Amino acid sequence: MKKRLSIDTVVIPVAGYGTRALPFTKALPKVMLPLVDKPGIQYIVEEAVKSGIKQVIFVTSSNQHSIEDHFDNYFELEEKLKAAGKTEILKEIRKVSDLAEFVYVRQKEQLGNAHAVALTKRLVKDQPFCVQWGDGVVLSNGSTPLLQQLKDAYLNTDNCDIVLASIETDDEGTNKYAILEVEPTPNGLEKVVAINEKPGPKKTKSRIASTNGYLLTPKVFDYIAKLNPKGSAGGELVLADAIKAMIDDGYNAYTVRVAGRAIDIGNKTEYAKGFVELALAHPEIGPSLKKHIKDNNLI
Repeated sequence: MKKRLSIDTVVIPVAGYGTRALPFTKALPKVMLPLVDKPGIQYIVEEAVKSGIKQVIFVTSSNQHSIEDHFDNYFELEEKLKAAGKTEILKEIRKVSDLAEFVYVRQKEQLGNAHAVALTKRLVKDQPFCVQWGDGVVLSNGSTPLLQQLKDAYLNTDNCDIVLASIETDDEGTNKYAILEVEPTPNGLEKVVAINEKPGPKKTKSRIASTNGYLLTPKVFDYIAKLNPKGSAGGELVLADAIKAMIDDGYNAYTVRVAGRAIDIGNKTEYAKGFVELALAHPEIGPSLKKHIKDNNLI
């Protein structure tokens, strides 16, 4: 039977140091890396809103003021645009701050992504919620938005406690991602029977990788509270470890394959590819960029 719930909150931890994107991230968070004319984090929020998300909880650190500023009103700029008659860009600026209700929680110590999620417990309360990492943009490009895919799976599946987004990977990917062991179900979804953090190609036959996108119930907070950082790689509290413990205890987890274009903006090569793709598709600059590439034999 379809659950009568409104899943309208997403938690987005953005407090990481962004070491993969240095030196840019020395002064600005990597989630503010631009993809043509918008920062990556705006794409994530826009896709979440397409999925019916109304509240965005950012878990930030002391150097994240640019994120708050970006999603806040900027009265002086708006007045200047209004006076200059630049109505179209004024609408775009105002639309950013009106996308959702934005809440900010400070992560004073970098103790891991599970710790960041745990800080939102009092805001999430007793409702299912979504989690996305701030450096993983997934563009629906006409398909169902990522978080909507997770919500649909949860709402239409009995006894479902967790939904994980996943992708197909290769041998190398088993050293980079948490790998899911799955089995088919009558409703067409794959049930997750085990999750192993970066097991390597010799320790798993699966090539299904957990990626950026989670739907969780508040029970996960109890499991995060039990985590021992000494038992995880890097000595941090890892969300995948809490999810693994839940599955081991009999909680039901399912996975949906990501539909859409995923861009890891924390990876310099993947970021560059995504930037170029979006720039070429941009109606204003795309034609000129294509001509420039062709005229100068850049490929």
